[in-house]
Parts: sequence; C-alpha cells; structure tokens
Amino acid sequence: MSLHADDIAALVAEANLAPSVHNTQPTRWRLAADGSVLVLEDTARRLTIGDPTGRDAAVSHGAAIEGFAMACAARGLGVGVDVLEGPKDAGLRPVARLTLSPGAPTDDLRAFVPARRTYRGAFARPAQPVLLEALASSDDAHLADTSPSVARLAHLNDVASLRTFRDGAYRAELLSWMRLSRRDPRWAVDGLNAEAMEMSRFEAAAAGVVLGPGMFEALDRIGAARLFVAEADVVRSAQAIVLFHRPSSESPLLTGRRFYRLWLEFARLGLSAAPMAVLADDESTRSIIAREFGLPIGRRLITAFRLGLAPPRNLGPKPRLPVKELLI
Repeated sequence: MSLHADDIAALVAEANLAPSVHNTQPTRWRLAADGSVLVLEDTARRLTIGDPTGRDAAVSHGAAIEGFAMACAARGLGVGVDVLEGPKDAGLRPVARLTLSPGAPTDDLRAFVPARRTYRGAFARPAQPVLLEALASSDDAHLADTSPSVARLAHLNDVASLRTFRDGAYRAELLSWMRLSRRDPRWAVDGLNAEAMEMSRFEAAAAGVVLGPGMFEALDRIGAARLFVAEADVVRSAQAIVLFHRPSSESPLLTGRRFYRLWLEFARLGLSAAPMAVLADDESTRSIIAREFGLPIGRRLITAFRLGLAPPRNLGPKPRLPVKELLI
C-alpha cells in the first residue's frame, strides 16, 4: 500500500513527537518504491559517550515507530515491523522496514500525544490522590508510592548523578545538547532547552559555567558539586515513582514502543512525568534497585519515572526538527 507525499509528511511529523534520548531525534524515514517505509538512524546524532552501544538510540527509534503506528491507525492503517541490520551508509544505519496494510482500529492513547510533556520541576500537591491501580497491575511497571521508597530512590538518584557528572566527557556531550539561552538557534529545534529543564535564566547561565571543564572538578574537590546535581527535594515531591523494567533479552525497538505507550498512559491519568535515566544507566545503582525493590530475575531496569501533578504552565511547542530534515 502506497502513501502520498503529504500523508507521509504528516505521519512522520506526528511520529517525531515521541520522546528520544536528550531529544536528539535520531530517527529518519524514507518512502520506498514498493510503498514500505524505511526507518533509518542518523548516526551523527548518536551519543558516543552517554550511549556508546546505541541502546538508548534504539529505544528512541522504537518510540518513534510506535508514534508512527498510532498515527497510521487513525487513518485505518496497520503497520508491520521488520527489524533491519546492516552497516551505515552516508551516515544512515538501517533500523526497520514498515509495511502498511488496511483495517487497523484506532488507538485510544493517540489522543494523549499532545499532553505528554516532561516535567522536571517539583510537583504540586494534589487535592486528592490520583488512582494508580492501573499502573500497579502492569507487569513491567513496579510502583514505588510510599514516602520511604520515594526517598530511597531520590537518594540513589543523587548518588548516581554525581558519579556520572564526574565524567568530563559525559558533561561535554550533555552540554552540546543543552540549549541554555533563547538566543541559541537550536532552542526550538532539538536538545534540552532551559524551559524544558525548568531552569531560570540564572540557573541556565550557571549550568553552562559549572558543567564546563575545570569548574565542576574544582567544586567537587570542596564537596559543592553534589549540591549542583542534587534533585532529592524535587524527586520527593513525586506522588510515586514507576520503575519500568523489561525482559533483558528484548529488542530495544520493542522496549521503546512500550516505553512510549506507558508514558502516554501516565498522561491519560492526568499525570506529568520525568524519567530518571541515570538510575538505569549507572550499573551499580541498577543492581541495587533490582535487589532492594524486588525486580524479577531476567528483567532489566529501563528507567524510572517520577510522577505527579505539574503546576499550570504556559509552554511553547515541543522542540522538534522540521519534517524536511526527517524525510530522507
């Protein structure tokens, strides 16, 4: 089944609303002559320090594919996914081939795509508890909703963050994706802008200095760096933390598809979320969490989401690349 140029552009634009690591938006799309859609990775957007194996990039591709499938379902189209392997060519690596077919039902979660936003600030105190039983019944989402468990994860997050930020190469790579001023030409295009990170102008300017070479190490020597990376107070404001885990052997593309759907389920509950990826990325911390929170054997912690109610905000559009850069 073939698509017109306008159709593929609309589908890709919606697919690109899916989350990606550091908002790198690494997924590219190509309409093949046989009517299938090729999914490709722009390898120039790989985080060589933070994601050396490409696992996070693959999860991002999976989320984009799920977004594409939901957009297709709204048009009555089903999507079959065949994973592709192969070397990169001209900076593009094959990821998957999508085959479209008629007759798919609509997906209720698609309605919550516009509402899904990362919120990294302190959560508002709800007038009444939000019911989280639907999350508690999921076999891949361990719900930590007691004050001691949230506080423990907040502490582990601070410890893992400090350990990670001590890597100067990691900080340099992160800074390259941070948009700390509205004068940055890529503020509304990609990466992590100060608004999305809930930073004031002063905090954003300070981040650019503190994360730079030399300054972080100097602060760390006097014990002050930990104050800069600490988030415990913000994390403890969460109503709950969800430990998202999947089978260790699962394809990251499948993991990414479920990752996106789970985040949209949060939005359906009226909750805002912020991933605490360092809890899963730091091997030592990942092992501690698996042991202390009783994650099943054979499962891998993918990330932890802190959940709560964000205060009313007036946000601009999500920073996203134009469709013309996504269609290859």
